[in-house]
Amino acid sequence: MSTRSKTGLLLPLLLVGGAVLYFGGGEVKDAVGGLFASDPVIVGSGDAQLLVADGAETEVEQCSAAVVLAERQCGDLKVVIMDAAKMPYITRNIALAWGEGYDYILTKDAKSRAANYNRSCRKTFVKKYADGSCDEYEFASTVQGGNGARTEEVPSREQACQGGTLSTAYRYQAIADGDDFLVVISNPGSIATAPYQGQDTAEDKTSCGS
Repeated sequence: MSTRSKTGLLLPLLLVGGAVLYFGGGEVKDAVGGLFASDPVIVGSGDAQLLVADGAETEVEQCSAAVVLAERQCGDLKVVIMDAAKMPYITRNIALAWGEGYDYILTKDAKSRAANYNRSCRKTFVKKYADGSCDEYEFASTVQGGNGARTEEVPSREQACQGGTLSTAYRYQAIADGDDFLVVISNPGSIATAPYQGQDTAEDKTSCGS
């Protein structure tokens, strides 16, 4: 099944082989196929939809997507939300990383951020576009970041947006070094379906981290 974005692009999303399960309060959970090697899943409905890594649904089975979006927490597990409408290429990198088996529950380690970013991006990554920036997942500010992180070029604005989103989450959700948190993606229909080609195509370019 395909759905058309606001830009008119066809996005290969949502249903695979009619496999439908149920999630937190009767919400539908659909496997996402086509773009990803291993299927992340859509949870929720309407405006309250999230993309989560395959397996992450078990971590939030007691919650609904609406609750996660509103409270940024499910049970004792804090949740960091990456908005695909603002960061289509960063969320593409995250979703592809999940499909390749990267972790979806990360552990904050801010003191290692610079060293991790140097290992994942500065030493070997070569960008193609003047306004491009190296994005890494898992995040450099986590225990899992650094060597072996999945990297893709993204617009510099998105890189700043991700930094604002993470710093705000760390501060206002009181995520301290050593704390675990779950990463999810909001507005999954806005995830980029092709690599960055030099133009910032985000639907929403308003400030991040509020």
